[in-house]
Amino acid sequence: MNQIKLVVAGAVVLLGAIAFSGYFSQSTPTATDKASAAVGSSNTLRIGVDSTEPVYFTSEDGSAKGFDYEMARSVAEGMGLEPEFVAMDFNELFPALRAGKIDMIGAQVTNTSVLEREFDFSAPYFSTYVAFLTPEGSTIRTRRDVDGKRIAVVDGAIQESYLRDKYHDVEIVKAPNVGAAVELIERGEADALFHGAPYAQSIIKGAPIVLEEPIVYQVDNAPIGFVIRSGDQRKAQIDEVLKDMVLSGEWLKIKTAYFEADPLSDVFRDKGA
Repeated sequence: MNQIKLVVAGAVVLLGAIAFSGYFSQSTPTATDKASAAVGSSNTLRIGVDSTEPVYFTSEDGSAKGFDYEMARSVAEGMGLEPEFVAMDFNELFPALRAGKIDMIGAQVTNTSVLEREFDFSAPYFSTYVAFLTPEGSTIRTRRDVDGKRIAVVDGAIQESYLRDKYHDVEIVKAPNVGAAVELIERGEADALFHGAPYAQSIIKGAPIVLEEPIVYQVDNAPIGFVIRSGDQRKAQIDEVLKDMVLSGEWLKIKTAYFEADPLSDVFRDKGA
């Protein structure tokens, strides 16, 4: 059984039982909120997605798939809107939102105080897990082994700021996307990639080099939500649809399709947390 799936599944079960109920009990929209949310909205919700499995990808039959894709599609449809997906590299998403080229980001974005200064976040629909990915034969066996190492991150992703805050003896090497980050490892210019854990198996599968099983752990108090422009009145409506998805079981169904609903087991000990 893939250990990332064990970690994320267990975390999200807790998120569904605790974080969702706590958040929604404090922020249920009123009828006035619902009415104002619809003001000025078009019939289409343009959603920026990171074109990487498991967020958004194309299946063998040519259809779009992905956890964040299905969540965002259900949110749009629940709002009575037609979802329009715009796939791009992660570092292009926030400039596109600022410029009004998209209405919402659905790409495993962690809610942080820095981002909240400029953008609004929906209610959480996932929880943040991160991973160090290392090449075959690496001496990095636990997250404590990264001191003094060169760590690649995707430019603009939350992992960069988290790495700066929590790891003071690493050299951060920025890359425009995951593929470029893996190339840095292949060329010997980075010792590991620090990225979101849900992406890890896709990265390992597609890498041109052999990567070890990821070192995975949870980031405390780091919910993942949809990102919209500050003051967008549709936030209350988005939150209400997410609440309905949780209560109806739709959220659990989508989550289970991408992250197996197994217990946590001993994954934290095994992966050096």
